[in-house]
Parts: sequence; structure tokens; C-alpha cells
Amino acid sequence: MNEFFNEEESKMIKRSLLLGVALVFSATAFAATPFAGKWEAKFTGGDQGRCAIHIKESGQLNGTCHGRNEGKTPFHVAGYLRGKIIHFGIAGTGAEFEGSLKGDHGKGVWRNTGDGGNWVMKKD
Repeated sequence: MNEFFNEEESKMIKRSLLLGVALVFSATAFAATPFAGKWEAKFTGGDQGRCAIHIKESGQLNGTCHGRNEGKTPFHVAGYLRGKIIHFGIAGTGAEFEGSLKGDHGKGVWRNTGDGGNWVMKKD
């Protein structure tokens, strides 16, 4: 590059190229999930209740659940989405939910110590 550009111009071109490469790699590394947004889940089985869940573009999720067995106490949930596979849990009770999403619906199973059932989910 030094044959056509002075040293200052050559450094600026190299920095621009490196920045461009870094932007391309960071854009491909972060692919937003099409499932991002607010969801409502209903679970049945050994307990019944509802969850309000927010899935972030990164695939991380959080929200709250209310079960009949725990009264009106809301429990915080956290988890993740990898592709179409979803996994989240309630730290306060030990319940774990696993399943998959398709379009604006999801379904799966949940389990807790000696208990469990099914759940369905719908995007708001």
C-alpha cells in the first residue's frame, strides 16, 4: 500500500478495513430470534397456572409464573431459547419447563420434584 498512499493514508485504510471486517463478524454472530417478544404460557398437571414471559432478541428470557399450589405468590422465571428449543425454570420452586416454539405457539412439558405436566404458550 505504501507505493500508492503515504503512511498516514495507509494506516487509515487498514483501520477502515479492520473495522469493516469486525462489523461483518459481529453482525453474523448476533442473529435475532424471530420469537422475541411477550408470551403467555399456561401449565396443567400436578399444578395449574400461568406465566408471562418476555423473550429477548438474544434468546434470553425472563418473566413471572403463578401456580395454583403456591397461591397468589408470583415466581420469577429465567431461561433461554436456542433455535426453536426453549428452556426456563422457576428458582423459587425448582420447576423446569422444556419444549419448542413454532410460529406464535409453543408447547412442552414441565417437571418438579415428584410432579409435572404439560404447558402451552402463545405470543401476545
